[in-house]
Amino acid sequence: MNRGILVVAVLLAFGASVVAGPVLYSNGPLVTHPGGGFGGADASALQQALGMGVYGFGHQFSLGNRVADDFTIPGGQTWNISEIAFYAYQTSSPTSPSPFTGVYVQIWDGSPLAGGSSVIWGDLTTNRLGATSWANIYRVLDTGLSVTNRPVFGNDATVGVSLGPGTYWLDWMTDGSLSSGPWAPPITILGQTTTGNALQYIPATGWAAVLDNGGPQGLPFEIEGTQGGAIPEPATWALLGAGLAMLGLRRARKAN
Repeated sequence: MNRGILVVAVLLAFGASVVAGPVLYSNGPLVTHPGGGFGGADASALQQALGMGVYGFGHQFSLGNRVADDFTIPGGQTWNISEIAFYAYQTSSPTSPSPFTGVYVQIWDGSPLAGGSSVIWGDLTTNRLGATSWANIYRVLDTGLSVTNRPVFGNDATVGVSLGPGTYWLDWMTDGSLSSGPWAPPITILGQTTTGNALQYIPATGWAAVLDNGGPQGLPFEIEGTQGGAIPEPATWALLGAGLAMLGLRRARKAN
């Protein structure tokens, strides 16, 4: 038996994961009407019937505006984050080519509003945009699902960081080639006015909650990468080492 396969088998026996799928975390839905938009595209409806009134929130690199939202890595896990997909639109853009030219992101060890929180990765000067394309989504009103002037794009930011258990905050802003925006559409769920706890930073006023009609909003994003194995306790490592040593002794005896 291959020793590498044996190590993986033993780790699995002790409850450790090896590799997860490419999407480690998804921060809420954006689509309200799958296939319900123009030409069969998906629609993300601003629900005026619930009193909602904000298509999206400004996070323009040129103005220094930013948005932030949180995610949690469960205990015993390590996430090797390769990319983070953010969503944005610029009003009246085509679906191709993409109007987006930059994404700037940093990661905090706590809420930017909380005293003592600090940036642990990234900065607001390095353009990390790796890929950008139309997400097959239009941001629309609930009274006009076929409108096409707000196509939503997925913007993949290249990251490359490993994080252990805890709650972290993403802080990002986006650059584009058009005059309107970029705007970040919020998490949108039919029948709900509260979808999260995102923040927005405006240089003149600082950080504040992202609200629409008084309801706190979240912002959609996906974290992509791989999941490291849960780390066994020292006693477990000792058992693993003893098991491998016994395997080596058995092979030596057979060889003799």
